[in-house]
Amino acid sequence: MRPIITLKIARGCMNSAKIPFIQTANFWILLSALAFLILPSQALDYGLLESTADEFYDAMGWSSLNLTMLWFLPLLGFLLTPRLGLSATAQAKAELGLVAFTTLFAFVSATVYKVSMGYSVIILLASLTALATFALAKLKIMQGDKFIIASLLAIILLIFFFIVYPTVAILISMFYDGDTFTPQQVLRILSQSYIIRVITNSLALSGFVGVVSTIFGLAFALYTTRIAKRTAFIGKIFSILPIVTPPFVVGLGVTLMLGRSGYVTEFLSDNFGFTNQNWLYGFNGIAIAQILAFAPISFMILDGALKSIHPSIEEASYTLRANRYQTFYNIIFPLLRPALANSFLIVFVQSLADFSNPLVLGGSFDVIATQIYFYIAGSQLDYASASTLGSMLLIFSLLIFIVQYMWIGNRSYVTVSGKSYRGDVQDLPGGLKWTIIGMLAFWVIFNLALYGSIFYGSFTVNWGVDYTLTTRNYQLMFGQGFSDGAWPSLLNTMLYAGIAAPLTALFGLLIAYIVVRKDFQGKKTLEFLTMLCFAVPGTVAGVSYILAFNNAPMYITGTGVIIIISMVMRDLPIGMRAAIAGLGQLDKSLDEASLSLKGSSFKTIWYIVFPLLKPALLSALVTSFVRAMTTVSAIIFLVTADTRVATAYILNRVEDGEYGVAIAYGSVLIIVMMAIILFFDWIVGDTRISRSKAKKMN
Repeated sequence: MRPIITLKIARGCMNSAKIPFIQTANFWILLSALAFLILPSQALDYGLLESTADEFYDAMGWSSLNLTMLWFLPLLGFLLTPRLGLSATAQAKAELGLVAFTTLFAFVSATVYKVSMGYSVIILLASLTALATFALAKLKIMQGDKFIIASLLAIILLIFFFIVYPTVAILISMFYDGDTFTPQQVLRILSQSYIIRVITNSLALSGFVGVVSTIFGLAFALYTTRIAKRTAFIGKIFSILPIVTPPFVVGLGVTLMLGRSGYVTEFLSDNFGFTNQNWLYGFNGIAIAQILAFAPISFMILDGALKSIHPSIEEASYTLRANRYQTFYNIIFPLLRPALANSFLIVFVQSLADFSNPLVLGGSFDVIATQIYFYIAGSQLDYASASTLGSMLLIFSLLIFIVQYMWIGNRSYVTVSGKSYRGDVQDLPGGLKWTIIGMLAFWVIFNLALYGSIFYGSFTVNWGVDYTLTTRNYQLMFGQGFSDGAWPSLLNTMLYAGIAAPLTALFGLLIAYIVVRKDFQGKKTLEFLTMLCFAVPGTVAGVSYILAFNNAPMYITGTGVIIIISMVMRDLPIGMRAAIAGLGQLDKSLDEASLSLKGSSFKTIWYIVFPLLKPALLSALVTSFVRAMTTVSAIIFLVTADTRVATAYILNRVEDGEYGVAIAYGSVLIIVMMAIILFFDWIVGDTRISRSKAKKMN
């Protein structure tokens, strides 16, 4: 009997000792060696497909004695460490040190000697990540879970290369004039009266828009939660509209109504003797367009906050003989302070970063975002001034983001306890109620006129001159074949957004799972750096990507890859927040049950977590797709003639004065994206209904 048991134990040990070849250091070393032999180690100026044979040969690491050979040589050390007779812990630490040395040496040497990394280095970086994963698993980091360790390392690399590194690049570049270190130029640029006026204009505009947008957002939130019964859908419509409306379109729509040739301006001029037809261009026009665009964002924040306030608090106030005004101003309003501050700060940052509306309606009123654009795309390229203004914009945004993250995030405004009694929502004071209804009526009428003008204007010959209906604008865009007009930009945008949206949801899910389900040092830092994507203004992100990736060690500007990366990093917090909200509703025991049945973390996420989070991830996927379709400020500096996207096409039409074509393209994008949102909303709703039916049957 004993030999049989011994044989079974031995077989079990042999089976457990069998490790897949892909999970061994030899596999990744061999893969890197093959990549070094087959793929170029230095960047190709014209890509893999368009480079000549001589260019391809010169880029190979083995074509001559060069620096790239030294990047791959340290991998031989991983073949030697097992033969040194070290303990498992010491060997793992030695391998980790070798990985860190190789990575730092490759990155620093490529930067110092201006060598742009090629395709084989991507495989090298993946191999080093795998080798670091094996070493950390030996040290029992994250309980030795290789999938979680590899995911965490991939996320750290993603955040470092595409958030931290570009941000540092733009901060450093403002102290350089070309290759010369000139720190005094920052003071010289900032001391110019014109630059001071631009910064003052931006801060004043953002403060005004933040206050007014928050007031309108609060009014709409109070309407949908405290007044509306059958008309609450209005709030949903206004929360979707700014998301699906492409940049420039709101500004152009306001111009059609209130500009020099606008029908409202003509009506006022003909009937009331209104003579100042340029009143719109400047502070007034930008403020109107931004309030229209950002008030729905404030509404979404405040609507959620109002719904979370427990009605029993209001009932307690009434039982203590307080009237409706006292209850609202002394109970409800103080509880909304964090949401109001959050709304103001977010709108403030969005207004600071807005590039499209000031470009259309700014006139002589210059702001930071448009001035950065003119420094890069204008007649005289000025990276020093662009990076200095970009750094100032970044500093303002980061300060606001830190205040919101540290101050508001750490305060408690809990009103919902474990008691089951819910209570009924009380009516608002009569005067306040009718004021809100009047504000909403004005808002709805103005928006109907605005979007009506946009769609009608796309079918006119020349707005303000000839209102004859025509389809010429659409024929210019889509009637010249797939290789001309608007088709190339639309197809490019659909392709880039279609690739970026799933990646955003995937990385968001991985980050959320690690942040919510795992405990490790630096978790708060990881979450903060990921949310930093929202704090970095789009214009600053675009300039920082040019400065970081237009030269060694990573030269990827002018490619579709950098546009996709920009889309993913800008929307990464959306996927992460959607997954965090969904994971908060899933009991941790589901994961533990899967792991106790010998399921790996990968299988647990794929078979347990992912199916349960489908509605939340679908919503994040759609939001990321739509935001990627409408993004402009972050990618306007990154597109070329071959990688032009829809918003860049609209910008070119605006700059050429072809407003009809720009409005027509915007109208098409609004319809397409609204249809996509409603389709996925139907899918998510159908999923929830199916689940509830299944629950009832059980």
